Amino acid sequence: MIQFVLQIFMYGAFTFTIVHFLAIGFWSLLSLRLLSRERPSRRPVPLQKTPTLEDPPGVTIILPAYNEEAVIAHSTGNALAQDYPNLEVIVVNDGSKDNTLNVLVETFDMDVVDDNPTSGPIETQPLRTIFRSRVDDRLWLVDKDPAGAKADNANVGVNMANNPWVVIMDADEFMESDVMTRCMVEVMAQPDNVIAVGTTLLPGNDIVIDGSQIVDRQASRNYWVGCQLIEYLTAFVISRPGMAHVSAMPIISGGFGLFRRDVITDLGGYVHGHLGEDMDLVIKMHRYHLENDIPYRVVQAPEAIVWTEFPPVRSVLKRQRMRWHRGLKLIVGDTMDMIGRPRYRNFGRYGVGTLHLFEWWGPIIEGLGWIIMAALLLLGWVDVGNALAMLLATQLIGQVVAMLSVAVGVSTFGFYSRPKDLAYMLLWAVCMNWGFRQMSLWWRLRSIAPSKKTTWGEMPRAGFKTANST
Repeated sequence: MIQFVLQIFMYGAFTFTIVHFLAIGFWSLLSLRLLSRERPSRRPVPLQKTPTLEDPPGVTIILPAYNEEAVIAHSTGNALAQDYPNLEVIVVNDGSKDNTLNVLVETFDMDVVDDNPTSGPIETQPLRTIFRSRVDDRLWLVDKDPAGAKADNANVGVNMANNPWVVIMDADEFMESDVMTRCMVEVMAQPDNVIAVGTTLLPGNDIVIDGSQIVDRQASRNYWVGCQLIEYLTAFVISRPGMAHVSAMPIISGGFGLFRRDVITDLGGYVHGHLGEDMDLVIKMHRYHLENDIPYRVVQAPEAIVWTEFPPVRSVLKRQRMRWHRGLKLIVGDTMDMIGRPRYRNFGRYGVGTLHLFEWWGPIIEGLGWIIMAALLLLGWVDVGNALAMLLATQLIGQVVAMLSVAVGVSTFGFYSRPKDLAYMLLWAVCMNWGFRQMSLWWRLRSIAPSKKTTWGEMPRAGFKTANST
C-alpha cells in the first residue's frame, strides 16, 4: 500500500511540473500576441513626440539607497538623463555605512535646504537633512535614520514627490534612455485607467557605460548571472506580458515600477517589514479597484529595459531568493480570500491562483517528487526506465521554455545577437534546468521555515563597467 501511494504521488508531482511548464506556455502565447501588437510604447510617433511635449505628466524617480557608493553617481546621473521632459529625482539615503551620502553631495554639488525636515502623510523613520543639487535643481537628496528595509525609504520619496507619477526603483540600476518615455506613453494612451506600469529587468553586470549612456551590452560570462538572465527573460518577456494582457499580473518588480502617486498614498504606502512589499502593494492596488468596481489597468511595457546588478555569487543569490520566498509566504496568507472569487475576476482566478498553486505549492510538490523518486529507486519500487522517462520529459519541456525565452528576448530587444552572446545564452538556458533550478528549489524550500528577518541584507556592489576602464 505504501509503495502504491508513493508511486502515485511521484507520478502526480512530475505531472504537476509539466502542467506548470504548460501554464508558462499559455502565458507565452498571450505575451507573443501582446508583443506583436502596435501598442503605444512600440509606436515610433509617440516615442518621438513625447520628449518635445510642453506639459506632459510629471514623474518623480525615487532611488532608495543603502551602501551604494560604487553605483549611486552613475545611476543618479542616468535617471536625470532620461529622455522625458517633466522629471525630478529623489535619492533617499537610508543611513548608509559607506560613502554614499558624500559621493552624491560632491558629485552633484548638493546644498542643504532643510536640516530639520518633517515626514509626510505616510509615517516613516525620522528625516535628518534634505539637500538639493546646485547643478541640476531636479535632483533632491534625503538623508534619514536607517530603517533597514526599502519600504520605508520608498515611502519617504512618495511623501516628498511633487509629481502625480512616481517611479520606485533600486539605486544600482541603469536605464535605457527611453524607459520613461515608453512607460508614460502607455499612461497617456489611457490616462484614466492606467495606475501602474512595469518594465523588463536585465543584468547590468556586463554592460559598459559612458557617462549616462550605455555603449555595449553583452550576455554574462558568469554562471550565476547567466542563469538569472534566463529566469528574468522567462518572467519579463514570456509570462508577465501575457498576465498583464488579461489583467492578472500580480507583481511589478521592485527594481522598477511606475505608479500613480495618489493610489500609493491612499493605500498607506509600502508596508515596512513585509519582505514582499513590492508584490503586496500591487496586490492591494488590484484589490482596492476590484472591490470598489473602479476601472483600472496594470500594464507591462516589455521593450522598456532597465539594467540592474544581479547577485554574481552563490551566497548573495541564496540570501536574496530566500528573502523573496519568505515574502511570498506573507502574500499567500494575505490573499487566500481572493482565489477564484467572481468579484476579483481574472486577477483572482489567474494572478492570485498562479501565486498559490505554482509559486507557493509548486516548490513543495516538486521537491517531494524528487525525494520520493530517489527513495523509490533505492528501494527498487519503481522501474528505472519509467523514472528516467519522467525526468527527461520534465527537463525537456523546461528546456523548450528556456530556449523560447532566449529566442523571444533576442528578437524583441535586438541585442545579445552576437555569436558569442548567443552561445553563452544557449549554455545558460541548459544550465538553468540542470542544476540552477534544483538549487533554487532547495533555497525556496529552506525559506519556508519561520524567520524573523525583515531587513534588506547586504548586497555588495561591484559597480558598472565604464568605457575608459575596458
